[in-house]
Amino acid sequence: MAPEPDFQLFSSLRFDPLLLPLTINTAAWDGEIKFFSPFYMLPYHRDRMLQAAEHFGWTKAADTIRGTEGFNFLLKKLNEGLDINSSTPLRVRMLLSHHGEITVESNPVPTVDRYTLFPERIPPPSSAEPKMNVSPLTGGALAIGENDAVHGDAPKGQPWDIIPDTVRTPPSPYTSYKTTSRDMYVSARERVGIKDMTEKKEVLLVSEKDGEIMEGSLTSVFFWRNGKWATPHASSGGQIGTTRRWAIEEGYAVEGIVKVDSLVEGEECWISNGVRGFQYGKIKLA
Repeated sequence: MAPEPDFQLFSSLRFDPLLLPLTINTAAWDGEIKFFSPFYMLPYHRDRMLQAAEHFGWTKAADTIRGTEGFNFLLKKLNEGLDINSSTPLRVRMLLSHHGEITVESNPVPTVDRYTLFPERIPPPSSAEPKMNVSPLTGGALAIGENDAVHGDAPKGQPWDIIPDTVRTPPSPYTSYKTTSRDMYVSARERVGIKDMTEKKEVLLVSEKDGEIMEGSLTSVFFWRNGKWATPHASSGGQIGTTRRWAIEEGYAVEGIVKVDSLVEGEECWISNGVRGFQYGKIKLA
């Protein structure tokens, strides 16, 4: 008999009352009964857990969350595991065992605005923004400055330090799928000196395969390449994150191979995940 797996599958998502009036948050429910939901991009989280369960051959776990019945069961577990009338945003961790058992954990997270979660645009780097000519009739703006924003943009705010790892990581199923086996991510964070989850710092995992960037330790990453935001291709060995998937489907980003030696000190970039949404960053090489 095969030994019991020593890990679980999981996905972390945001619970936020801010999401309740946003129909965009349930637009992807596709065939499910649609109603307002405080759970950020929930179908994408279900899908990534289902794909992982199928990859590892966890038939019972996959059947637990597959299809409309499985989605509704997952939603039921979330509703039972949380105070859904809470006004406090939460980081919610859904764990799925080999036997199909679902565990829900949560802790408070900072508030954000709606365009951090569902931007209408991921703004290009300042150097790539088109300059606007002043109108002699209105005296309009001369240009979009570094700290200016278009309505609906993902807000920039104080940038995160985005730091490439100093050691290369071998791609594996544990980098392609989200599991509780996370030693490679913990080690990468330690190597670049990230001591606390609240620090505005992220480390980039770099593949043994030709120095391709895989992902961040907790985030999907986006780099400005050839006039578009490019997120590392799945073939580089990183995970297919929920916000990454949404950004690609919305046409805000494309998949591409991004090598670590192409990064430039101070280069503007973006990171995202299913708890914090989209966050502005700058590359820090030293």
